[in-house]
Amino acid sequence: MIETVLGPIAADQLGPTSMHEHLLADVRGLHAPPREPPPTDPRVRIESLGFLRFNQLGLADNLVLDDPDLAIAELAHAAAAGQRALVDLTVWGFGGPAPELPRIARESGLQIVAGVGAYLGRLRPDWLRALDVDQLTTLLRDALLDRLPGCEHRAGIVGTIATGHPRSAEDDRILAAAGAAAASTGVAVVARVDPRFHDGPAILERLAAEGVPADRVVLSNVDGYVADRDHLRELAASGAVLKWSFGYEAPPRVGMTSATDAERIDALCQLLEEGARQVLACGAWTKTALRRFGGPGYDHLLLRVVPALRDRGVPEDQLDALLVGEPRRLLDRQDPIST
Repeated sequence: MIETVLGPIAADQLGPTSMHEHLLADVRGLHAPPREPPPTDPRVRIESLGFLRFNQLGLADNLVLDDPDLAIAELAHAAAAGQRALVDLTVWGFGGPAPELPRIARESGLQIVAGVGAYLGRLRPDWLRALDVDQLTTLLRDALLDRLPGCEHRAGIVGTIATGHPRSAEDDRILAAAGAAAASTGVAVVARVDPRFHDGPAILERLAAEGVPADRVVLSNVDGYVADRDHLRELAASGAVLKWSFGYEAPPRVGMTSATDAERIDALCQLLEEGARQVLACGAWTKTALRRFGGPGYDHLLLRVVPALRDRGVPEDQLDALLVGEPRRLLDRQDPIST
């Protein structure tokens, strides 16, 4: 059984899926002084797209997605390209639970699974940071079994869970609670790795200590390791699922590391040949990721990435595993691993 924002569905009803998107989000906490004079208009406009290409965090307005109607319009393109489902991983620190998701699901026709969790420490709300492990575990379990706070729907997965480096005591509480809640409800976990460090094995170890096996963990941000194939192989060998997010390619001056889609595809194809578990996404989280503002859109995955994989010779059964088989396995609730 897969828990969507419109209620449970049988696993075999899940269609081609993006495993990481943001439909409504607010990460203005990441706003940073730009490297060049900003536009006079603080809103994202066509005239500011050149600036934002090199200063993604330089306009606070770029870091807010707050229009359900725009989300529905953008998802229409994804549906037309053949996408049938997505996982919205907008957690506390990234905007939090969105009560509008059921409406977006109904009007877009896409199956939406909501995540629950906490992003990086500096972005987390104070009330969340004050909770102990037991309180955090209860918060997450209630979201998975009853409803997300302020919403009428349940979460269907834990994540994204994002921790710093080195991990703080607060990070450890979040990670422990994520593992405990996932293990006791039978859901999978999405955990962010930091491409500046090799923190994936330690994250997997901590989740395993709470009863979550590696094959129930999705590691996000792995495209930061495209130049380190040995580490990608190490992560894949653990049994964890590697998630690739396509569409964003940072120019040299942006101050953030980013792979290109071509580099992501190269690494993904090599790991496919070696039997790695992998899933796909766009991971859109800014206005400039949307078609309305000149971005690739949520349809980038089915419209451009999948054809590129076909051009590389990836057979249909492997494409089906990336888009359908592995998402079904991950999102299908299992018997609780622990109680």
